[in-house]
Amino acid sequence: MNLAFARLFGIEQGFAGIDFSGRTDTAIFRDAVSAHGLDGDFPALMDRFQEAYHSMLPDSLVETQGCVLPGVRELLTGLQAAPGALLGLATGNFREAARLKLEHFGLYEFFLAGGYADDSQDRAELVAIAIERLAEASGGQSSREVYVIGDTPLDTAAAEANGARSVAVATGFFSVDQLMAAGAGLVFPDFSSWQTVLDALLA
Repeated sequence: MNLAFARLFGIEQGFAGIDFSGRTDTAIFRDAVSAHGLDGDFPALMDRFQEAYHSMLPDSLVETQGCVLPGVRELLTGLQAAPGALLGLATGNFREAARLKLEHFGLYEFFLAGGYADDSQDRAELVAIAIERLAEASGGQSSREVYVIGDTPLDTAAAEANGARSVAVATGFFSVDQLMAAGAGLVFPDFSSWQTVLDALLA
């Protein structure tokens, strides 16, 4: 994102000092535009930024050499195979960025539908959109229970705003204690013991 910002606006480290945790790309970009006093129609600026960002992201993913955290693939596989369970994506990423990132790590096909930063800059709203789209994509199946899995207090708040159960994992910038204090219903240090997590979600 910094590289794309620099390419477009000639400003290095354009997102320095801006909080990313649990926020949407739209809100993050809006803060950067405001911080640097950039003029122009915001939707047009964002379209230009997304085009640059998405064109640069595949090479960046290769260069950073990230990895799928332990237990994540196994947990998704187990949930996908569970009768009646449906997997959706509620992410602060732009839709195309989410696709590129998840396809890079072989995870995109697990998700039936989603809500993205393109839909709303508010986390709770995009979770609501994801829930609605998942219901539509599943042929109108009504959900008995919705779980929102995330790694920030904002994910927990978005779950609560939608009457969903919050599941938190401390593999980001927040500890188990911080996520518990934020009100998450289930908190795990990581998903390495994925069978335990799967059992808790399907109980």
